[in-house]
This record gives sequence, C-alpha cells and structure tokens, in this order.
Amino acid sequence: MHIVFVTAFFTKNKQQPLSGMPRYIYKTASLLQKCGHDTEIIAGSTDDRTWKYKNVKVHNAEWSGALEGTAVRISSAIIRREYAMQKKLREIDLKYPIDIVQYAGWSGTGFMHSLRCPAVLRLSTYSKIQYSQSDLFRNGIHVYSFWERIAGKRAEGIITPSKVIGDCFGKDIKRKITIMETPYSSDDVVEDNSVYQKILKTKRYLLFYGTFSKDKGIEIIGEMLSLLFKENTELYFVCAGWDVKTESGSAVQKLRKRLGEYKDRMIYLGTLDQGALYPIIRNAECVLIPSLIDNLPNACLEALSLDQIVIGTYRSSLEQMICDGINGFLSEPGDPYSLLDCVKKVLCLTAEQKKSMIANNRKMMKRYAPDAVTKKLLRYYRWLMERTRGYHYGENSNCFMGHRKSI
Repeated sequence: MHIVFVTAFFTKNKQQPLSGMPRYIYKTASLLQKCGHDTEIIAGSTDDRTWKYKNVKVHNAEWSGALEGTAVRISSAIIRREYAMQKKLREIDLKYPIDIVQYAGWSGTGFMHSLRCPAVLRLSTYSKIQYSQSDLFRNGIHVYSFWERIAGKRAEGIITPSKVIGDCFGKDIKRKITIMETPYSSDDVVEDNSVYQKILKTKRYLLFYGTFSKDKGIEIIGEMLSLLFKENTELYFVCAGWDVKTESGSAVQKLRKRLGEYKDRMIYLGTLDQGALYPIIRNAECVLIPSLIDNLPNACLEALSLDQIVIGTYRSSLEQMICDGINGFLSEPGDPYSLLDCVKKVLCLTAEQKKSMIANNRKMMKRYAPDAVTKKLLRYYRWLMERTRGYHYGENSNCFMGHRKSI
C-alpha cells in the first residue's frame, strides 16, 4: 500500500528528537515500511521542500499564518494550511496513487480531504477536552474543536488511542470511534548515560518529563513537592522537556519559585533526546505523570517499558495503561494530596513488590508491541478500504494486491 500521513506540523531538523504526535507519525510510518508498504509524510511548514527524516520521506507544504487571534483569523489560517496540504497530496497522488491517507487530528487537519482514497482521522487530540485545562492554545480551543469535528464528519474512519478522548468526540459528532493503541518500542535507541553520571548518579529523585503545561499536572506537582520536601530531606525533583511561557515568565521559573526554600532540590535538564533520557528514567524512584487530561502519552509507555513505576491519574487515559497498585499508581486529577499519597506508597515499596509491579508492566506492554499494533492498524485499513472504495487484498498478504475501482 501507499500510505501518506498528514500532520499540521513536524520537525524541520533531522537531528531534533521527536515527541508527541510527530513521534507517533514517524514511528508508525517506519513500522509500516518494515511490513513492505510505502509511507510518506506531509507536514504544514513555512517552507516548501522534500527531505528525509531518517528513513521516511517528508514533504513540507508551505503556508503562512498563525493559529491565534480571533475566530475568523484562526479559521482563515486553518483553511490556508489545509489547502496547501491538499495541493501537496494531489501532486503526490498524480505521480504515485495513494491508497490511504491518515490525518493527525488537530485543529481540523483533514477536513478538506480531496482524494478518492479513504481518509482515516487519528485523534491526536480533541481540543475541547485536552486543552480545557491548558495554558496552551487557550484562545483557539473552540475554533480548533469546531474544525476537528468537521474533519471527523468527513473522514471515512476515525481512530484514537484514548477512550476518554474517543468517547467525547464520538458523542459530539455521533460517530463510532475505534480504539487503536500507540505502538511502542525502544529497540532503536542508543543510550547515553553521560548526563545521568555527571548530575544524578548519587541522587534519589522523582522524575517528570514532557511539556510543562497546566494540563500535564505541572502545577499539582509543585504543590505536592512543597508538602513532600518538608518531610523528606533526601529526595530531589528532576525534570526535563519543553518549557512553556506564562504571564510571569515561564512554567519552569514558576515551579522553582513555588518551591521557595526547596528550589535547590529541583533540577531542570532542558530537552534531552531519548538516548540521554533513558538512563535517567530507569534510575528514578518513579515517574510522575499527573495529567488532568491526556491522550495515552508516549511518556507513560516509555517509562513502563523501562521497568519504571509510573504515577498517573484516573479518568485521564492513563488508567488504560496503569492499574492502581498492580503495575503503578493512580491519583485523583488536580489533587496534590492524592499525588503525595501515591509517592509515599512508591517510596515504601519492598524489592519484592517492585519486582511484581515490573512483571505486571511487562505483561501490559504486550498490547503496545509494534507487531501487534501494526497488524491491527493494517486490518483496519483493509476493512475501511474494502468498505468504502472496493479495494481487494490477497488473504494472507501484507501488501496491496489489487487496484482502485473507478469512481
């Protein structure tokens, strides 16, 4: 099959580590290549060029505008972006017919789908839900959500990793949403323990890594740490990832100020690639992901795959990966005292209890094994193509065996 992934944004730098939606897109495109399929990426960009991120071809679709301001201004920018990406899609389709397009569902990506082949919308987010507690995109939430619903109504199929997001989106557009897990594997990561050895080797620490936004629970972490550090004089808080601007400066500065006299026990490492991050994850007391709402975050899969204990939250999508007391712990969203209670439980675990949790983690992670998830996604593609456009496949083949019927 010739499969094209379309996203509102992607990295512009071959050396830059990927996170979130771009990371999922690259990983899935790469896995599908290993199954014998041809995959490409179209990304909204400020330039127009074709290049390669590792083994996957990326087509930048140039557009200008900003997704901020009034509803009219945001909508106008979204329409210009979608027009540019559809133009790029048609150019590719003319040279090499596309069998299926998967859109990364954010701010209406895919609502102008113009090819005859089926469109799959993967809910990378539903702004109405995921950004309701966020400092990011605050002014555009309702506009993004409107165009996301339009894209959902136009797509032949909709998939999502998160039941919480999927249930709400499906209810709003009156469509069935299919749960499709995120594939995860750390096999291609070369670890570099230099940062860990230099800064953290002699320290006991809790770890947070990701985006320092309100919806990720960073403010709740700050409140919890103020309580914890009064009782525990040994622990440090280590954090890494993307700082977020706030009215008073940045989220990292705000967190450090919140800790007051304990600010020296916070260590911010900036953004790190996976190779440098893995030893830090592996040696933490636990990983904190107290999201108010989330979309089955890669950070959780990453930590669980490294035999780490994760503290997540109920009703945030993290409960799909964590069973409280079995392979990690769940706190109440927005409750620093509940989070503190979970941290104390982790610190009191015996070696035998940790071993049992790690074993349960490994069993759970089989659901996210690349082979299993890729096969499930391909079955979904075939079902959708046969149902909507009359595609035909060999019964035991991973490759496209037929042709597109004329319409």
